[in-house]
Amino acid sequence: MARPLTLKSLGIPRSIWARLFISVALLEVFAIVCIQGYVIKRTVDIYKNGVESQWGFGVLTGSTKMSITQESFIVYDVIFIVAQLFLLMLCWEAVAHKNTIQIIAATLFNVMCLIYSLIQYTTFYIRPSSSAGIFQKDNDMRVLQITTMVVYSLCSVAFAMLTWELYQLFGWKTYKKLGANLALRRAYKWHQILLTLLKLDIFFFISYSVQLATLVLRVSDPETWVQIGVVIPGSVVFLVLSFWALKVEKRRVMIVVIICLGLSPAYFIYKIVRMNVGIDKNNDPYLDSRKYLTFFIVVTLALILVTVYVSIRCYRNFGIGLKEAIADYDARKAQLKANIALLNSGNADTTATENRNYEYTEVNERFVLE
Repeated sequence: MARPLTLKSLGIPRSIWARLFISVALLEVFAIVCIQGYVIKRTVDIYKNGVESQWGFGVLTGSTKMSITQESFIVYDVIFIVAQLFLLMLCWEAVAHKNTIQIIAATLFNVMCLIYSLIQYTTFYIRPSSSAGIFQKDNDMRVLQITTMVVYSLCSVAFAMLTWELYQLFGWKTYKKLGANLALRRAYKWHQILLTLLKLDIFFFISYSVQLATLVLRVSDPETWVQIGVVIPGSVVFLVLSFWALKVEKRRVMIVVIICLGLSPAYFIYKIVRMNVGIDKNNDPYLDSRKYLTFFIVVTLALILVTVYVSIRCYRNFGIGLKEAIADYDARKAQLKANIALLNSGNADTTATENRNYEYTEVNERFVLE
């Protein structure tokens, strides 16, 4: 008989603060997806009488030339939606694993989403580009943009308050699983930081690449297809390889990862210079996307620099026993769950009541296994 789907079965602790954290994330996802979905509909309605652009939708008029209008705004709105799904994944995983580092990262990510919404509002209404000027008299669109910023602001405050409570709740448990070895605790902290940074690297680099390929580069430009067919998949494979090298402590692979990450800032600096130097104002391919791309480049560049530093710290910790300690902990946790499942299957009626308030802790683990 299949077990019912509950918060406990999803790994969400019984703590009210943990469940409030997930609830805020779910409410924000629902609100932003609804708002951005309607924004996309409004954008399509505004441009429905236009000429199709290079990708099969949107408008490409003589006044915008190399600039893409409807495509730009729809891609930005889709990024909002994808960002919310990514944030929900971060929040659920962080709470399920009692990972205070990722909880803090999720809160900071939400603040970056707020900054992104401010950039979008600025592009629409404060310093509008030529193609964004069509929204100036659309009050519904203005209300939707303001509502998006309000939702992000309120949720950022809520996340910050809940992060503090969860840090107090989970903080002392985070590294206790590795025992009293202070060196292992510190190594595990850097290990968790790097895992979180790699997840953020994947999101921001793919988001930047998608915007560059669909909004700036042309269908007829070979660089477009190199970006879509090689750079984006290659980056994902590279970052997945980084996860693997960290988990199994492969020194040579990790050295390659560090070198490649260390060289990548040169590319992003080149793109910033290219976007702002020697651009013909009458034929500007970055007219609508410059602010957005700059935001993603700056954030990605900062993340990569921090990732390089943390990767070096993790590399220096290879071989001190962290891999074995994590494997031992996972094995003991799996054994505990198997014991509980066996106990429940043997006497379901009795054990259901006894285990209703059961939550995994190191104390319960030692008691059951011993």
